[in-house]
This record gives sequence, C-alpha cells and structure tokens, in this order.
Amino acid sequence: MNNDDRELLNPETMLSIPLKKTDPVELYLPLRKLVASKYSESHAQKVESVLETLNKCRRDMVERRADLSLPMQRDCLIHYFKCLSMVEPLFTSISSDADPILFVWYDAFKPDHRDGVSSQLNGIQLEKAAVLFNLGAIYSQIAASCDRTTALGRHLAIEAFKVAANFFRKLLQFFAKHVVYATLDLTFLFAEFLHLLFSAQASELELHELLNKNDAGYAFQQHRCALAFISVYELHRRAYATIRNDSAARKHLRSFDRTWLTRLKQKVAFLYAEARQRESSILPQSERPHVCSRVESCALDHDAECVTEILVRGICSRKTQLYEIQTRMYVDLILSEYNPFKIMKDGKLVAYPWDMPPPYPTDSAILSSSLSSSSFLPLKKTELLNL
Repeated sequence: MNNDDRELLNPETMLSIPLKKTDPVELYLPLRKLVASKYSESHAQKVESVLETLNKCRRDMVERRADLSLPMQRDCLIHYFKCLSMVEPLFTSISSDADPILFVWYDAFKPDHRDGVSSQLNGIQLEKAAVLFNLGAIYSQIAASCDRTTALGRHLAIEAFKVAANFFRKLLQFFAKHVVYATLDLTFLFAEFLHLLFSAQASELELHELLNKNDAGYAFQQHRCALAFISVYELHRRAYATIRNDSAARKHLRSFDRTWLTRLKQKVAFLYAEARQRESSILPQSERPHVCSRVESCALDHDAECVTEILVRGICSRKTQLYEIQTRMYVDLILSEYNPFKIMKDGKLVAYPWDMPPPYPTDSAILSSSLSSSSFLPLKKTELLNL
C-alpha cells in the first residue's frame, strides 16, 4: 500500500455535514390560544409548562446554537423532537381560519441560506424531518471531532457515525410515510446518500482498526481483511452511485464542496482494486475471479484456508447484523415518545406538567456504553432501606 493509498484510508479525513438553519418561530402564544379556544382556559393552564418547554427548546436550537457544545446541541434536538411528537395533535387541530404556525428551513449545503422552504404545505412534518436531519448531522460532527488517533476516540467515532447513518435511515422511513416539500438536501435521495456515506465511514474506521491488529493467525486475518475491504468498497460505491446518477444532486453537492465527489470517486477506485486483490488472495488459483464479487464459501473439506473462510464469513456477518440492530434500537429509544405524560389521550386533552430545562439530559449521554450492551433499558432505582 503506497502513501497515496494510505492517505485514502487516513482516519483523519472523514466527512461531516453542516446543520440546517431555520427562522425563529413563536410557539407558546399561538398554541396556548388554540388550546383555550378549542378546549377551555383551564386546559390551557394545564399545558402551559409543556408549551413553554417546547418553545424554549426551539429557541435554544435556533438562537443559542453557537453557545452550546455538540453534545448539548444533540440533546436539545432529541428533547425538541420528543416535544414535537407530543404536541403534534395540536397542530392538526389548527383550523383554516386560525393564524398558521409556519416553519421555514434552509438548505444545509447552502451557507448563505437565501432560499428557504415553508411548512405551509405540510405543517409540522417539515419541522420533524428537519430535526431528524440535524440529529444525523450533529452525530456526524461529533464523530468527525473525536480524537481518532486513540483507540477510544476511534471507537466513539465509529459508534457516532453509525448513529448518524441510522438517523438518516430513520429519515428515509419518515419520508416513506409523509410527503415533505422541502429543499434538495431534505429529500429521499440525499437521506439515502448520507445514510450510505456515514455507514461507509464507520466501516472504514473499523477496517483501519482491523489492519492495525495482529491478534489472529495469518490465514484468519487475511480473510477478515478481505471481507472488510469488500464491505467498505460496496458501501462507498453505493454512496457515490446515488449522487453520480442524479445531475441536480451532483451539482448541488459540488456547489457546497467540490472535493466531496472527487474524494468518493478516488476512494471507490482504490477500494475496488484492493478488495479485488485481497479477495483473489484468499481463493485457490483456479477460483480467483476476473471481477470483484463477494467471496463464495468453498466446499467444506479439509482445507484449513477454506474452513477459516467459512467461519470468518459467519462471524463477520453476525457481528455486522448485531451492530446494525443495536444502533437502530438505540435511535428508536432516544426518539421514543414515551414520557411521564401525553398531551392527548383517547381524543381528549390531558397534560401532566413536565419541564426539563437545559442541559436537556437524555439517554444519549451513554452512547458508547449502550451500544456495547445487549440491553438498552435503564435500571430501576430505589430508596435506601434499613434492614
């Protein structure tokens, strides 16, 4: 591997994306007025704490972003998304003659953000989609900011890139359910591209870890590296193909940073050649392929190389599936709408006051420990008891 090749696999050169920007919106007064007119003044008083928290979350997200660390921005976004999910029925209750609540969002890849899009056509759905995008973006920035020269830093970066990827997977699922008229960055195509890109970068860092390890036999290590190169190549290839095949998206991304597509193209070419070479090196001469493809299992005989290949393929497959399932579970957990109250229940307005001021404590603070565990539920707490 020459110096140029090593540069392509340099863990210091990882891509991250900026957050979308939005205009300030007053939520407390119009929503309180809506509750008072649709239900009663007593109901409006019950939900005041909820609406104040919602308003504060959004104000911090818009106006205090520069003052908040990346983890605090992340927790603010998570908290705001949960609040949005709880008050969503109120937005659907706004009648046509009432004053509309409009959210305006700007393209993340246009720093001057002159051209925004309004939520007039799709209400609260644009707001929720934009918050999901920003959660993926903030995790990509957290991953890119980790000290990847250390084992711990690389581990945290890998897990954060995986969570970023799965937020964009969540966004894909959201788009499948709702029609969202938005800027180009907030489309199904860009969500798919970013999901593949951050999945690829997480896998690339794992590959870098693997190449630095010598804790297995030569044959075993050769198979693991070959399979890892094939997997990382495939993710990068799909990410590049997603953008390359759409002229508008390609032009849009180039206007943000011209080096992105060039770098992806070079990395795909390098990984293809490396994956093909390593795949060929673990097969018998007669079975070495002319084109790159996933390694097929050999017949189970007494060939030690063959047995190792079968074992490694099974281990790598199960490990990848486990990480993917765990990360999806983690994303579902931190966006869960479960909390001590619901603002609507059985079609009636109810509210149990809930106020959680900054720094917005959430379960996301235990990212690395939760992903390495088989359980994601917190332990129950109890009082001290003199027995």
